[in-house]
Amino acid sequence: MKIEKRLDLGIGVIEFTKNIAMGYVNPSVNFDDKERKAFLEACLKHFDGKPFGYISVRKHSYSINPLIYTQLNTVESLKAFAIVPFSKLSKDIAKIEGKFYHNPFGIFDDLEEAVKWMEEKIEEAS
Repeated sequence: MKIEKRLDLGIGVIEFTKNIAMGYVNPSVNFDDKERKAFLEACLKHFDGKPFGYISVRKHSYSINPLIYTQLNTVESLKAFAIVPFSKLSKDIAKIEGKFYHNPFGIFDDLEEAVKWMEEKIEEAS
């Protein structure tokens, strides 16, 4: 997996590969609509209409409004969403989040596993 670009948004970092964005949100952020827009706009600009997947790498604890997924459901170029949690609580929260997202959604124990799954989902959607 080759990182093509790294973008610091102040509230977190996004790393881009050919067709995957990996987001790392800073600790203690309240991830709501404003934060979703910042991350999503960066992804849409980078991929410029091409199909992509998003992996949320949950290295830090932060709060997230699961209703943001209802808006993500309308993003046609976003083909799949994955979460790599690093705690049991984060994994339990990810399971709840998955109920709000209607496209392929996965929860994985490590980033490599998530990337492999994501590449398969993007290929299937193309």
